Amino acid sequence: MEERKTIFDYVGQVFVIFGFTIAALNIFCAWIGEDAREFSTMFSRGSEGLSTATVMQFFLVAVAITLIRFVFFTDVLIKNMSVAGRTFGMITMVLVVMISGIFCWDWFPVNLWEPWLMFALCFGLSFCVSMLVTILKERMQNRKMEEALKRLKEQEEGQR
Repeated sequence: MEERKTIFDYVGQVFVIFGFTIAALNIFCAWIGEDAREFSTMFSRGSEGLSTATVMQFFLVAVAITLIRFVFFTDVLIKNMSVAGRTFGMITMVLVVMISGIFCWDWFPVNLWEPWLMFALCFGLSFCVSMLVTILKERMQNRKMEEALKRLKEQEEGQR
């Protein structure tokens, strides 16, 4: 049984997504910032870091991803959909948000294949890491539930 989430849980999710995104972007700034300065608004400051505009754009993306996650992984709007369907829908919508950001905010030149390849690799890597973290978290929660159930059964047997 999943506990009901509050607005604070969703705000926390926004900041977790935002924090990881900004940390990753700062690593990219240090790594390729100077080379990408002329091609991308994300790297307009080169290896010095991210501009305020880029930070705010990615904050909006984090909010959008959290809203998408709410839509697909709660039963508030979608009642009868498989986990695979929900996951596919969420990934599709997140891709739509990211690609919209690429076009709207000129994150990189859309007419070059190299940035699209890097985007695909980064998105795929992020998805894999997120999936791994989710699986590990679920296993850990299941293990705790099994241990609690075992303790409860032992207590019931001890009372007989």
